[in-house]
Amino acid sequence: MILVEEGQGPILLCLPHSGTDVPKMVLGRFNATGRLQADLAWRLEQVFGLRDQVDVTLVRSSTSRYVIDLDKAANSQTLPEAAQDEPPCPTRTLDGKAIYQEGEEPGPVETEQRCLLFHDPFHLALRRQIDRLLKLHSQVVVLDCQSVRSSIQGFTDKGLPLVNIGSAEGQSCDPDLRNLLVGSFKGEPGITVGVDEHTKGGFITRTYGRPDLGVHCLTLLLAQRSYLRHESPPFEPDKSRVTRLKTILSDGLSRLVDWTEMNTDKARPPVESETAEEDALTDAEAPGPDAENTEAETETAATDDVNEKEPVQGAEEDDADGTRPEQAESEEAQDMKAADEASSTAADDARTEPNEKEDGKPMLVAE
Repeated sequence: MILVEEGQGPILLCLPHSGTDVPKMVLGRFNATGRLQADLAWRLEQVFGLRDQVDVTLVRSSTSRYVIDLDKAANSQTLPEAAQDEPPCPTRTLDGKAIYQEGEEPGPVETEQRCLLFHDPFHLALRRQIDRLLKLHSQVVVLDCQSVRSSIQGFTDKGLPLVNIGSAEGQSCDPDLRNLLVGSFKGEPGITVGVDEHTKGGFITRTYGRPDLGVHCLTLLLAQRSYLRHESPPFEPDKSRVTRLKTILSDGLSRLVDWTEMNTDKARPPVESETAEEDALTDAEAPGPDAENTEAETETAATDDVNEKEPVQGAEEDDADGTRPEQAESEEAQDMKAADEASSTAADDARTEPNEKEDGKPMLVAE
């Protein structure tokens, strides 16, 4: 299930790993390690429940990352070469332990089905929200919000700072915006910050981050010790830590909003409307001033041609014989009326009897 809470501000919070739902047919194939789901962003939605403090849009999935990792590409060929061996459906934990019972791992067909069911709809919803906000603001900030355990063998061997910010090495957002977010955490006592170290940004940050188009995307990865009492089941939140973190985040997001308002003059291509092609066709079909003038000139010329026509030969002869012009006009009017009646009768016959093409097949007659 995809959960969307729409706001009107320029900030979009994306939570791809906070879901816990696993279909029964998949859960039955997990081993004990898989059922723990230790790599999820447990309770992270409580940390980023900030809509009462900042006007933000929230997009998150209720599906577990062990079913589908929404921060991975559905097609591995779109990833950097170093990450092309990372499938969208994980079969191992972040520290390399098997998730499934032996022989129960998803194959290519099942992986494709999961992408169609969970991955594609999520990214469609995310794309729609970004497009919606771009119609309201010239600059939009997307935060890919994640969290992991503080110590994971082979993943965080050197220790994980409390706050980790990834910007695809400065390519997915404006550098000033990244520095502003980093500064909102660095000034707080006891909080350590890493920038483009443990996370440089995954598929979401690298795909949607287009600062040249007014879309700035960053990954915000939290060590779970920053808001959880224990980084193990039942992953219980620490209320005081959550409250403090929400206060810091609220201040940081407010700074980002201010930045977008101060940088509205930054040039970016306009967002194309859904009816852009229809508008273009309408403009192409509509006659311009030159076309209108040409039509007017044509009508004037046609009128002049009619006025300059020679008199009817019969009328000239009548005048020569002494016949009055009024009488000639009356006879001409009678002839025209008779011609109209004959034409009308022919048209009625055409409606009742289908025309025949040269090949003998009936041809529809437009009335």
